[in-house]
Amino acid sequence: MKRVTMRDVAARAGVSIATVSRVLNNFPAISEETKQHVRSVCAELDYMPDYAARGLSGHATHMLGLIVPDVSNPYFSGMATAIGRVASENGYQVLLSNSLHAPERELEVIDSMLSQQVDGLLISAYSPEQQLQRDELIGALPCVYLGNNHGGGCSYVEADNESGACQAVKYLLRLGHRDISFLGGRQGSSTLAARLKGYYRMQAENGFTGQVITAPDGTSGLRQWSYERALELFQSDRKPRAVIAYSDMIALKVLEAAEECGLRAPEDFSILGFDNINYGAFPRIQLTSISQRKFWMGRMAVERLLEKIAGDNRITEDVLSTELVIRSTCRRQE
Repeated sequence: MKRVTMRDVAARAGVSIATVSRVLNNFPAISEETKQHVRSVCAELDYMPDYAARGLSGHATHMLGLIVPDVSNPYFSGMATAIGRVASENGYQVLLSNSLHAPERELEVIDSMLSQQVDGLLISAYSPEQQLQRDELIGALPCVYLGNNHGGGCSYVEADNESGACQAVKYLLRLGHRDISFLGGRQGSSTLAARLKGYYRMQAENGFTGQVITAPDGTSGLRQWSYERALELFQSDRKPRAVIAYSDMIALKVLEAAEECGLRAPEDFSILGFDNINYGAFPRIQLTSISQRKFWMGRMAVERLLEKIAGDNRITEDVLSTELVIRSTCRRQE
């Protein structure tokens, strides 16, 4: 018999998953009429949150839930590998799922993880905007966020993205570049906001020029969008001399667009990215990048989560320094 989920209750009741969660957690802002309606649907479908039953029994599954936007991105797959290794060292297995850059799916995946009775959650969130909904779903279950697309009042491990952007700009300035563009990232992302903060701070202090091109919030196919914008740049009268890409995956799309236009890095322009993915070190690419130290981030996040599972209720805030990894896609401006 198919297991009834919170999503099923929400669909039958004609409300959101978050509303169902609020009712189950007895939030005062929900009207009595809505509470009664949702509870009657729960009774009708014979729904009981498995995570609540587990809490009553004291049963531990030794499973950790890991939610990332897209595991096909080498950055997240690399982090997942580190998380799996550290979890295994401590007697835990990891249940991995993708939110696919979709806010509603992110809530559905959290609900699914809860129903599978994980002992704790690691989440690389889509955006800060639905932190309240995430909190209501997760309740008292131990949780640590990866990256900085989260709201306040939660534990996290993230890289110092503002400082990383400053490192990128300083390196290009040392190479003599005075026209430095920034390409990629979705508006509304805290990660993008932090990187642009560093970029603009360096621009205010050093007076260089450059274009900032970012995708509207909700843009699907960010890599293809970035490829198309890069084509427009390279086909324009004002071709970029140096580009900071939001991520290494975006940088690879910029390199693809440049090649289509008959341009190469570093001969015709300099480029660096963020994340230091494995692909960037391939011989034909050799991409200069800002490393977020994803393996260390993953290890620290698991350690913090295990502390919470053991009963440590402190809110922990760990910010890791970034590292400039110099390869061959940037050269001195002549």
